[in-house]
Amino acid sequence: MNPISHTFGAYWQDFLHLTGKASLCFAEADWQGLQQLSRARFERHDDIVGQLVASLNGSLLDWPALKTDFVESLKDHPARELALTFFNSVYARLQPGMPRPFNGRELAKVATRPYLRLPMQGNLTDVMQRVLESASLPLPIRYLANQATKLAQALKPALNPHDYPLHLDLLTEPFYRNKGCYLVGCLNTDQMAVPFAIAFLQKDGALKVDALLLQRDHLSVLFGFARSDFLSLSPAPSAQIAFLETLMPHKPHSELYNALGYYKHGKTLLVTELEDALARKGRFITAPGIPGLVMMVFTLEGQDLVFKVIRDQFGDSKKVTPQQVVERYHLVQRHDRVGRMADTQEFIDLRLPLAHFDQAPLQELLATCAGRARIEGDMLHLSHCFTERRMTPMNLALKERSGECKAILREYGHALKDIATAGIFPGDMLFKNFGVTRHGRVIFYDYDELCPLGDVTFRAIPKSEYEQDMLSAEPWYPVNEGDVFPEEFRHFLCARQDAAEVLGQEFAELFTPDFWLKAQENAKKGQLEDFFPYPQALRFPG
Repeated sequence: MNPISHTFGAYWQDFLHLTGKASLCFAEADWQGLQQLSRARFERHDDIVGQLVASLNGSLLDWPALKTDFVESLKDHPARELALTFFNSVYARLQPGMPRPFNGRELAKVATRPYLRLPMQGNLTDVMQRVLESASLPLPIRYLANQATKLAQALKPALNPHDYPLHLDLLTEPFYRNKGCYLVGCLNTDQMAVPFAIAFLQKDGALKVDALLLQRDHLSVLFGFARSDFLSLSPAPSAQIAFLETLMPHKPHSELYNALGYYKHGKTLLVTELEDALARKGRFITAPGIPGLVMMVFTLEGQDLVFKVIRDQFGDSKKVTPQQVVERYHLVQRHDRVGRMADTQEFIDLRLPLAHFDQAPLQELLATCAGRARIEGDMLHLSHCFTERRMTPMNLALKERSGECKAILREYGHALKDIATAGIFPGDMLFKNFGVTRHGRVIFYDYDELCPLGDVTFRAIPKSEYEQDMLSAEPWYPVNEGDVFPEEFRHFLCARQDAAEVLGQEFAELFTPDFWLKAQENAKKGQLEDFFPYPQALRFPG
């Protein structure tokens, strides 16, 4: 048997096994277990590829024959696109620098229909009750008829009374993440399609409907790049993704695959999307914003993507090594990002066409990132880089969107609290290290000083015995490595008047050690807080 197809088959069964355990974790309120499943899935691909590569290394492999046999052996596999990416991963490690065998365009969508189609018969309450009864939910719904009525009442205003109802399409397998469980579907009439997501919480061993999401933007945030992946069983990933694409047509395929935990195939599709953008004559330019001391950042015109390359030398204020920077980006990849930290993709040996580079970013890369960037023929070879979703740097958004400043600052305050509640200390909290999305959310994206809360000692500034101490440029008290004084945050976060009003008053607790010490203690206990990926106004009372 082809060793690559055999190993992929075992990997896929393991992936399904881990995903299938999510419903039990949710039913038992094992929130730590859910997070561990997500991390295990993330790490399993590289672990298994590494083991296979080690066993094949040194063998004389007939790659054309292996490729042909691989395609034939998996032609009816429900996750065939993931299999092709798996082959790419093995090939890249054994044949570094060679073009990838599969580019992500080879696969036609699987014909499997991943959803259940329910006729729109009876009133809306009856329809929503059939939805709740048809799904593969992990627990019974307490007061089911009452919950169906709530959903119908929330859905009714979104429908035009003159439209003729046709049918409702429902993905019957729930999506699990954190403390939430979600059903996703689409209600169709002769005039419109209404995408929806029903959010459930576990309460005393039963399910409670918490919210109904009806706007595409709300679904887009639910499946957003700043959140951890969902665990959801699927008969065929490509069919499930195709359905989600109809609900969120503006979201890239790569991002949807990432949202379901298929990170490696998301990466394959990201490269394909990049190639498509280059075919449209897009150019690589320096990313807007203040240049980073640790990373050189550039972007591709027409693509919501930035490339981050570690510089050879850092600014004097940065007490961090390149290896520590990489470790911190890895930490975020495996951590619960709670909707406030951007997802990243790591690339080894990425080659980009020189003809598409403006001179400024190219010269800066060659001058400051020579250890990771070099010219090879007509390509720029990046031995290592990260990519992230492009956002408007917060410092620029505050300049360009004068009417939105207080809303942005308020979002920033919530972002700091959410990140702390997730057990992370951002380190460098300057506005330039946060981005503003098209939905107005503030997301952290600069991780070179990030660390777990447990690595930090939060202290209050000791009172001075002498008045002249207050005028000294140096602290009059001992400062140890890892010491952080939250009172000092106010000096650089509240310099603007509007920031002083919003952050200094509404989020004053951020400038006290007590807030951070409490978050630190909760993180130490493994306490998982509630993070709702939808507006509070959408939550049902009770």
